[in-house]
Amino acid sequence: MMLQSTTTTWRSKLVSILLASALSLWQPMGAFGQTTGPSSHDRSGSAVDTVASTSDTAAIVRNIDSVRNECGRYDPVYRIDCLRQGLNNVAKRIPAGGDYARARSLIQRASGKLNGIVRQHADSSAPKIESEPGANRRFPAKRRYTAVKKTELKVAMQKANAVIDELRTELLRSSENSEKRLQHYQQVATAIGSTKVLLRS
Repeated sequence: MMLQSTTTTWRSKLVSILLASALSLWQPMGAFGQTTGPSSHDRSGSAVDTVASTSDTAAIVRNIDSVRNECGRYDPVYRIDCLRQGLNNVAKRIPAGGDYARARSLIQRASGKLNGIVRQHADSSAPKIESEPGANRRFPAKRRYTAVKKTELKVAMQKANAVIDELRTELLRSSENSEKRLQHYQQVATAIGSTKVLLRS
């Protein structure tokens, strides 16, 4: 009788231990496994399921401002390609997941559209120029910029302006359904809009 009681007690303890172990391994997650803590980055610099933050948004805005400041140094015929490459670099540093995913996608798409404008109006007789040393400390790698034809500059600038206007509008629309993203996307959209100063022929 005593042996049976001891065996039953031992079995009860074993079941309790197994249940406790199982529960410790289970952690509830939000939709799609999204975290709500600080940004987590992989080794490529991209963030996975990043939550919009003041510091991350400020970094994106500073990157856009640095592109605008650099491109303003060059002759207008080179500015569309400078802006195109600059926006591509900005997009690469934006977290690939979470609250910033849509912004990254839109900026990359706009960069592609600017590339199409440069290719359509490229001046093959004009030399390519290299980015000036120290012109953009946030993106220090050397870049080569292609000129558009002076005779087609006005038309090319108008097209580029339309791309920037569209990008700004899409960024604002993308935040309409999320109060959390609203102020962050507004700041990015404002910075994008400021690059239009470059697109005056």
